[in-house]
Amino acid sequence: MRAHTLPINRLIVHHSASPMRTSVEDIERWHVQDNGWDAIGYHWVVSSVGIVTATRPIHYQGAHARGFNDGTLGVCLIGNNTEEQNRWTRNQLLALHDLLSSLETLIPGIEAWGHRDLTTGTECPGLDVRLLLYGPRYGGN
Repeated sequence: MRAHTLPINRLIVHHSASPMRTSVEDIERWHVQDNGWDAIGYHWVVSSVGIVTATRPIHYQGAHARGFNDGTLGVCLIGNNTEEQNRWTRNQLLALHDLLSSLETLIPGIEAWGHRDLTTGTECPGLDVRLLLYGPRYGGN
């Protein structure tokens, strides 16, 4: 794992693009065994019931948004917001809000962005995260 060289300024929000029954162990297998990485690429994974699991120390770059890993932290919420039956749960949204609040205290000025806000060619996380988290103060489209 490589340490950040830029100051951390963004939390990048992802969905797993998988069923709600997906586990942290499944994601670890995809990233470590299938991709050959040394750890899960996200710093946190949020289960369907809202349990937040730390998966990578924040002082290390993630492997979650090609070209945007340095200076960002990644969180993945299990599910797939492009499929009605796998949309994030209320507990996941509450956990995401709590995580962002904690990070705003730890890292003043940090902002949450959806993966799709940074990278073309992906719908991830399947909704407008900035509008979800910041509402009218964001003024999203």
